[in-house]
Amino acid sequence: MTPFLYQVASLFYQQYGAEVSKLAFVFPNRRTGLFFQKYLSEVADKPLFSPTILTINDLFVQLSGKQAADKINMLFMLYDIYIRHSGSTETFDEFLYWGEMLLNDFDDVDKYMADARMLFTNVTDLREIENDFSFLDEDQIAAIRTFWSSFYPKGDSPNQEEFLAVWKILYTLYTDLREALAAEGRGYEGMIFREVVEQMEQDDCCDLPYLKVVFVGLNALSVAEERFLMQLQKRGIADFYWDYASDKVTDRDNKASYFVERNLKNFPSQYPLPPEEKTETQIEVIGIPSGIGQAKQVYTLLNELCKEDEMSPEEALRTAVILPDEHLLIPVLNAIPEQIRRINVTMGYPLAGTPVASLMEYILALQKNVRYVDRQPVFYFRDVLPILNHRYISSTGPETVNALVKDIAENNKIYISAADLGKTPLLSVLFLPVTDVNTFSDYLINVLQELNKVMHALSSFGEEEEDATQRTNDLEQEFIFHYFTTVNRMKEIMQDAGIEMKIDTYFRLLKRVTDTITIPFRGEPLSGLQIMGVLETRALDFDRLIILSMNEGIFPLRKAANSFIPYNLRRGFGLPTYEHQDSVWAYHFYRLIYRASHVSLLYDTRSNGLQTGEVSRFVHQLHYHYEEPLQNKLVVYNVSSAKTPALQVRKTDEVMQRLEAFHKGGHRAISASAVNTYLDCPLKFYFSVVEGIQEEEEVSETIESNVFGSILHKVMEELYMPLCGKMVTADLLKAIKKDTPVLTGAIARAFAEIFFMSDVVRPLTGQNFLIGEMIRKYVEKILERDSKLTPFRYIESERKINRLFTLGDGRTEIQLKGFIDRIDEVRDTVRIIDYKSGSGTSVFTSIESLFDKEDKDRAKAVMQVFMYSWMLGDVPAGKTLQPGIYYMRTLFSDSFDAAVSRRVERMKTEPVTDFSVYSADFEAGLRRCLDEIFGQETPFVQTMTEKACAWCPFKDICGK
Repeated sequence: MTPFLYQVASLFYQQYGAEVSKLAFVFPNRRTGLFFQKYLSEVADKPLFSPTILTINDLFVQLSGKQAADKINMLFMLYDIYIRHSGSTETFDEFLYWGEMLLNDFDDVDKYMADARMLFTNVTDLREIENDFSFLDEDQIAAIRTFWSSFYPKGDSPNQEEFLAVWKILYTLYTDLREALAAEGRGYEGMIFREVVEQMEQDDCCDLPYLKVVFVGLNALSVAEERFLMQLQKRGIADFYWDYASDKVTDRDNKASYFVERNLKNFPSQYPLPPEEKTETQIEVIGIPSGIGQAKQVYTLLNELCKEDEMSPEEALRTAVILPDEHLLIPVLNAIPEQIRRINVTMGYPLAGTPVASLMEYILALQKNVRYVDRQPVFYFRDVLPILNHRYISSTGPETVNALVKDIAENNKIYISAADLGKTPLLSVLFLPVTDVNTFSDYLINVLQELNKVMHALSSFGEEEEDATQRTNDLEQEFIFHYFTTVNRMKEIMQDAGIEMKIDTYFRLLKRVTDTITIPFRGEPLSGLQIMGVLETRALDFDRLIILSMNEGIFPLRKAANSFIPYNLRRGFGLPTYEHQDSVWAYHFYRLIYRASHVSLLYDTRSNGLQTGEVSRFVHQLHYHYEEPLQNKLVVYNVSSAKTPALQVRKTDEVMQRLEAFHKGGHRAISASAVNTYLDCPLKFYFSVVEGIQEEEEVSETIESNVFGSILHKVMEELYMPLCGKMVTADLLKAIKKDTPVLTGAIARAFAEIFFMSDVVRPLTGQNFLIGEMIRKYVEKILERDSKLTPFRYIESERKINRLFTLGDGRTEIQLKGFIDRIDEVRDTVRIIDYKSGSGTSVFTSIESLFDKEDKDRAKAVMQVFMYSWMLGDVPAGKTLQPGIYYMRTLFSDSFDAAVSRRVERMKTEPVTDFSVYSADFEAGLRRCLDEIFGQETPFVQTMTEKACAWCPFKDICGK
């Protein structure tokens, strides 16, 4: 394989020898020029002065004398002109999006030498097209007529009216912007191109200090570039060399040939290139169900190349990894085998993909949602936590940051004050409210400076650590520095422009700028494995190619350019359309693989969201149109579909020792809910009760069902607190029910203590207010139900009870504990009441059923109140003990009954009016259950029913 650039270098050295230094060579990019210089030195085999290496842009700027204008400056300038001519009240925020679109359109208009006055004319009479557009061909005129005929006779569509209103002033915007830029000696790329061409076409002078200008490896020329080349050709100082050796590139049925015929006809080469032999190309297509998996496959492919030896510099230089998707750069860099010592990355790392860019996005969200409570700034926890958990912030003071995160979660802080967050100098600067866009730049600069200071201190402190850590810190500081310079530049531009905007707009502008900035990797371009983007491969040839992301929509890129100029008008005036873009991608691909001996095409087979998993059209063309022999491979992962083995925990000596904490004299006790947990799932009991594993606490904005129940309990406890030990009458309950301030205060205090975890009681707002009103309705209904039982004696609320329980061996005693929601006495019956905010049943079939682990619909609440009744024990003589449950879900039902009932027949139940009748049987059932828990023979196994798994926090561990 003889590279195209080597052929050109060889040809010109033969023709000119050492005089080649008097020539100028123009390439698609500077990297191509470096490879050309390398090949020229190889051909000459002796020292010689290098010819001038340029890109076509360099040549235009050299002839123009104008400086390239800053895009943001142009946006501000265009906005001023637009407001002046339109009289619009549109803010810069609204203008930003389509202002950028207009700049791109003006650039296209100039690069393609379109007549701006004619393009932006409002064609009211279609007959004018024949008269005024005589310089266009029939197809172009037809395309223009198609567009304008949809507007006339004029419709009532407001979109059409808005379009025409702006269209009328576009030519004025275009000319005024050009004049304003010219006055400052600046211009956008298209403007510079157009001016140079127009000057050359009017004036014969051409001050180029070169014997000849040789254009090498170009393809898709704009009209301005084409006319520029023609002017140089007329002067006899231009020569042209096109890389059109591939039969696929010249195939008329291939979009890659879009420019071929025209370029070869208009710009023939002065010297013929020697014929070259066709390289046999082996192509393999590898499908991988992962983006990162593609990077891992690069390791496998390169490893096969290296075998066990280190890859030689020459071999590495002939090998390239092509990344159409730049996001795979870091995974690919991490996947390079150790045998490859030298790597050259041509792409640069996008600043928008760095950790500092993600931190800046979090900061914007934080500042957008800042609120003021009692005139003090507070920040929303969903904005605070991503910042605290960001690795830049968490690494600067791990203990402080972890303590803050823990405090927010444990105390359910939804809004956190700036004072509570400013625990370090960096956090004080970060959590400073900013509402004005003028101070936002200073705020970001202060944050970045403080962050850099802390990162530098960490770097200095860790100098003795591993080199890899040190290199990472250096890289992070480089990212911060680039962002810092970008923000500084933005600040200067905004001060000069003096345009008002929102923080949102400022940040969008900043993001536009950072999206275009790449952090270059320093390296030796002419040695080592080449890792490059598609555009960097222009005019370069490699023997071994690995091309990633060969998916439709990525290569070729499916990206419709936003334009104010409709498609038909673009076509009519010869401006670039999507067909143009398709042909450029096709050329890059077919030219690149032509001289390679081995090509690996990797694509992602996943189809989810907008990702189709479809392989690129180029692969289908190779297979069906050119009938190339392709090796199709599919990388699959061995995912085991075997059922997860049942998990159980045997009661080893260590487990038994943990269980001893529940024995008499131990520091723990078993509750009724713990017994219910065991009956639901013994393994869950082991994790949650024996091991004490808890779910990680999270901040909750909404009232979960358990919190709802706790608030209700608290309100009822507070309302009945003054009545403990007293006789309650209907009039008393009626007065409490009607006393709205008392109820409102009780609800607000319960919310403050249980949900907000704060001593400060505030009026409820939003969703919390609605939930508070729901609780009020429940409380009022409970009071109404209770008034029907009056007079009764209210004994106690939230009573804590403890009792020892003797196991079956007659020796071991287990500590039991519980909290009884309410105890009252209604006509010689002592009632034990449990409030339940969830659903459930008050009916049980037998005592055995309460302890049946296989019963999906076990009466858990009944088991709980029975256990409380047993623990409370004896009642005064002449009294009976009655368990009861207040289910909030059935409270409003006419059939509501707090009593627990036993089903005696299918349709018949009898209420439990005296617990002593069931006490002995219940004790026996509880003993069997506790013997099983504390006996060494029975392991903790998974539940027998699936129902218990639905909301289990341990289901990922046990895998059931």
